[in-house]
Amino acid sequence: MKSVAALLIALGFAASAQAVTIVSVEAAGAQNTSISFGHLAVENFDGQPLGTIVPVNTSFAAIGVASTFTSTQILAADQYGGAGGAGNQVAVRNTGDLSITLTGRPLNYFGVWASALDAANTVSFYKGGTLLSSTNLTAYLLADAYRGNPTATFFGQNFGEKYAFFNFRVTEGYDRVVLSQNGGGGFELDNVSVGAVPEAATWVMLVAGFGFVGFASRRRRAVVAA
Repeated sequence: MKSVAALLIALGFAASAQAVTIVSVEAAGAQNTSISFGHLAVENFDGQPLGTIVPVNTSFAAIGVASTFTSTQILAADQYGGAGGAGNQVAVRNTGDLSITLTGRPLNYFGVWASALDAANTVSFYKGGTLLSSTNLTAYLLADAYRGNPTATFFGQNFGEKYAFFNFRVTEGYDRVVLSQNGGGGFELDNVSVGAVPEAATWVMLVAGFGFVGFASRRRRAVVAA
C-alpha cells in the first residue's frame, strides 16, 4: 500500500504538461462512490423522459454547473443497467458516443456506474477541445466478482459482461467527457457524478482507503501528435 500511495502522490503532483487521469474502482456491487467530499452532484436520469434520443439538458446546480448530454437514450432499468434495479439509465448504442459538456467551470472529479461493459467501452476527457486522456474500462476489471448485474432484481443476469463504479480524478480539470461504445451492442450508464475534489494529497488519502486499481495517463504532446 505504501508503494501505491507513493505512486499516487507522484502522479498527483505531476507537471502541468502531463494530464493524468487516476482511476479507482469501487468494490464489486457498489453503484455509487464511497469517497466523501463536498462539491459533488449526481445525475440518475430518473427525472428524464423515457426514449429520449436527443440532447438532454440537466443541471448540477449544487455545484454551479450545467451540462448537456448528447446522443442520449433513456431506458428503464433492466438486466443491462439501471442502479438499484429501478428507475432509469442512459445508454450508448452501437458505434456511438455520449458527450457530456459542462458549462460554468471545469471540474476534476468524474464518477459513473458503468454497466454491461465490454472491451469497446472507453471514457475520454477533454479541456478546451484538447484530449487529455482516454481509458478502456474493462482493463481495470480482472476479478470475476464484477461479472453479472449485481442488483437484487436482476442479480447475476448478463453474466458475460462486467459492472462497476469508476472514480476519475483529472488533475488539469475537464469540461467535456465522452463515453464511447466502439462497436456493436450497448454501453449502459447511471449515477453520473461530477465534482471538485480536494488537492492531490487529500485525494491520495481518500483513494488509498478503499484500494487503488489503476491509472491512465497521456502526455499532451503525445495526444496532439497522434
